[in-house]
Amino acid sequence: MGFTDYAPGDVVQFPAGPFVGICGVVRDVDVRRATLRLEFAEGVAHREGGVLRERRHNLTVGFDEIELV
Repeated sequence: MGFTDYAPGDVVQFPAGPFVGICGVVRDVDVRRATLRLEFAEGVAHREGGVLRERRHNLTVGFDEIELV
């Protein structure tokens, strides 16, 4: 088992690649596989029929693909 600076609830961003500049919230840390499960929103929140909605996504990434904000 290795050491990681990441914990659930941390905010991280992609410093490079196709998701550059996108921030996400860490939901799960898998130290053994050196991966994180992230959740992030797409676009802005908007109202649909009196309900505030936004598009949310989940993504699994490696420790080396992101950095803490």
